[in-house]
Amino acid sequence: MLSLDALQVLDSIDRKGSFAAAADELYRAPSAVTYSIKKLEEQLNVNLFDRSQQKAKLTRTGKLLLEQGRDILQQVQRLEAQAKQVESGWETELRIVIDTILPIAPLWPLIKELQQQQPWLNIKIMEEALSGSWEALIEQRADIIIGVSGDIPTSGQWHTNNIGMIETNLYCASTHPASKLISPIDDNALTQFTHIAISDSARQLAPRSIGLIGLKQFLYVANMEQKYQAIINDMGISHLPYHIAKPALEKGLIKKIPTKRNNKQHLNIAWQKNNTGKANVWLRERVIGEKVFGDDLNKQSEF
Repeated sequence: MLSLDALQVLDSIDRKGSFAAAADELYRAPSAVTYSIKKLEEQLNVNLFDRSQQKAKLTRTGKLLLEQGRDILQQVQRLEAQAKQVESGWETELRIVIDTILPIAPLWPLIKELQQQQPWLNIKIMEEALSGSWEALIEQRADIIIGVSGDIPTSGQWHTNNIGMIETNLYCASTHPASKLISPIDDNALTQFTHIAISDSARQLAPRSIGLIGLKQFLYVANMEQKYQAIINDMGISHLPYHIAKPALEKGLIKKIPTKRNNKQHLNIAWQKNNTGKANVWLRERVIGEKVFGDDLNKQSEF
């Protein structure tokens, strides 16, 4: 039967370039390394090395076994590391939902640091909108959700913490008829225009809507980036947070529509009460303690 030890010997010979160098790396006598390869060849009834030259070279069969064997060794190494992770309280996977209203950029440094600390931790980042974030947590498709707003589900199975308040303003393309309206603008004057709205990504929970004005027509999109692009392309009017609107504002592509509405939302981070995984704890404590999203949430438009 093919053994892990034999695969390790074969791998070492190839990496080090000779039987003798492999013996040094493995702290074995050269004869022991030679015996391991000979025994493996006899078990499989194949030639792994071409010994017709002064320096033995892998045969095609040897190369195939080495390539596939390395995959097996890596899988075993990963399994051992993950077993140690679980034993010490670290998860093997961390599933993060970030609401579409938030910028993801502030999260990347933390994700990178977590990857470096736990190289065998799989991290999955997902985007949801409105009630879709809560639904992902309720259905246990996510371990932690960031940027959720609105009413907290009443089951009491969650911990939440406020991470800031975000304000959204109404925008349209600079060429859109709404850009010509004279301030102060009443909501009734805006009902003639198509309103761009993000579809709630929830499938089971009651869908939510935020800041809807238009009565003429709605254009539904999947996320903030699509909403931003729709506004730029003169598809209608809609609300955007400043960090999304800023690039187009600076280029003069869109214009802020001043209204009497106060479109502010408190955003939260949430997780299940019984989730004590170290990766989950590490991430949420860093997000909360360092106010990772604070600067972006508090920036307001100067236009």
